[in-house]
Amino acid sequence: MIEVSKFTNQDQDYLKIKLRKLDPEIVNIIMSIDGWGKAQEPMCYGLPYSALGEFFQKTKDYMVVWKSHADSMGTLARGIDTRDIPTEFIVDYEPKLPLREHQIVTFNLMLQRDFLLISDQEGVGKTPPILCQHDAKIQNGIAKWGLYVTKAGLIYDVKNQAEKFTHLNVVTIEGSAKQRIKKYELLERDDSVGLVVVSYETFRTDIQHFTSINKAKPFDIMYIDECHKIKNVNSSLGKLIHRIGPKQRYAITASPVINEIIDMYNMLYWMGAIQYNYFRFRNKFCELDGWGNVARYKNLWEIKTILQSNMLRRLKTDVLKDLPPVVSKPIYVEMTSPQRKLYKAIEKGDYEGIDFEDMFFEDVPSELAKHARLAQVAESAEIVGGDSGKKGSGKLVELENLLEEITDRGEKAIVFTRSKRMTHVMVDYFSQYNPSYITGDVDTQAKGNQDVSERQMMVDKFQEDDSCKVIICTESASREGWTGTKANNVIFTSKPWSPSYISQCIGRAWRFGQTGGATGSINVYSLISRGTIDERIEKLLEEKQFVIDSTVEQPLGTQKILSVLDGASA
Repeated sequence: MIEVSKFTNQDQDYLKIKLRKLDPEIVNIIMSIDGWGKAQEPMCYGLPYSALGEFFQKTKDYMVVWKSHADSMGTLARGIDTRDIPTEFIVDYEPKLPLREHQIVTFNLMLQRDFLLISDQEGVGKTPPILCQHDAKIQNGIAKWGLYVTKAGLIYDVKNQAEKFTHLNVVTIEGSAKQRIKKYELLERDDSVGLVVVSYETFRTDIQHFTSINKAKPFDIMYIDECHKIKNVNSSLGKLIHRIGPKQRYAITASPVINEIIDMYNMLYWMGAIQYNYFRFRNKFCELDGWGNVARYKNLWEIKTILQSNMLRRLKTDVLKDLPPVVSKPIYVEMTSPQRKLYKAIEKGDYEGIDFEDMFFEDVPSELAKHARLAQVAESAEIVGGDSGKKGSGKLVELENLLEEITDRGEKAIVFTRSKRMTHVMVDYFSQYNPSYITGDVDTQAKGNQDVSERQMMVDKFQEDDSCKVIICTESASREGWTGTKANNVIFTSKPWSPSYISQCIGRAWRFGQTGGATGSINVYSLISRGTIDERIEKLLEEKQFVIDSTVEQPLGTQKILSVLDGASA
């Protein structure tokens, strides 16, 4: 993979070309272009920005990810040129709340296309125009109704956005099996329903109900949100999405980094952007090694052309010119004496009497377990059964001062921690701020007679209740699926080990609707315990070789992480 970004030096623009692995063919291509140069950074080269067109043509069959300073994810292709798409509605339609010009462009593009990959950067405001164009199609007789499949935690965000911007009658599918059956019976007889919103899990479980409803009243439009979920063509979900065959199909994701071209097949086939089967796709674009694994790619120009023609991809900095800047503010903290004592014990491998919290990794490799335990203690001794409150956590002391400063200037804050235990500690400790909270225990689906889920109630409280000054979040359960624009301060008391997860967390506040508060900025505070694993995690997140080279669902490799956490790259 090749990463290309733009940089300016002495008022001159250049292309920075970073190779993920040394490839003599790529090096020869770079050296064939006038003005090339070798950067001091390993496997890194420079070209005059004026050579962009020549470089683009000569690398059309290579994995090139285009990045900018505001987009660590990047994309394989630059997407549809939207300059000629009108910024006024092309049909008679008036949303409840006005859309911005770039959102009207999305609206108009979707009216013109029966299928589309919508990959605007997180926070651009994708959902309102998607829902508005759906409403407009119903009002203008283009469609009768549609199906929106998304993550469980996003169901109520879609419903709330629909109520805010459109006149749609939206039905969410959740609850017990008995409750869901009643809703399916309603859908079969109620022609006023314009959109059905369901989680992936429920769609998979109740597929027979959806195919039955679709047979009686075919869905005209289908949306697959967070569409990287369907990349595995052999998974049950990857197969079941093909059971509904609407004319109009829209795949939605804010994370279009392509690590494996083969992972794109199911999405492109479902959309209708390609018509051939998986094996023809693999043979067309992949060369396999002796074990049947992808050794390299070929004919990539065709994939890029498909994306260029069928993907809408814009950054926040492209379309939200008034978004406040993100300002990083690391804060170094001294551990308390109980913390230091526990930390030294773990460094020596003495775990006796220490109650470690379950760690939020999938199948934590044993090599990383010690580092994860050290990170827990660096945050708070209380997490592992040690001293409580400020006695057990230097970070709690600093956070107390920080929240006082933030609330004194009339602002709100979002606090992220990796620890569910620490979430509850902070909720109790900072009760004077009437905190909301999100953990994996906060239900993402409504219960009984609830109109919205407990999680959405927490978000609504934070966004709408002036007395709620802070929302405290377990990172793994809260980095996506909600809007926290009432805060312009994001605080990490501990961090995930992936830059993309950090970006997702910050994206809760840095998005459409953000004003920047009294400071006019998004202030990102990182509480870092001195002389601990925290400093090496910061190093890990800063190292350019660890910037995301995979989808959000694929964390960084264990050996790469260890090389930094063990101090090999220090």
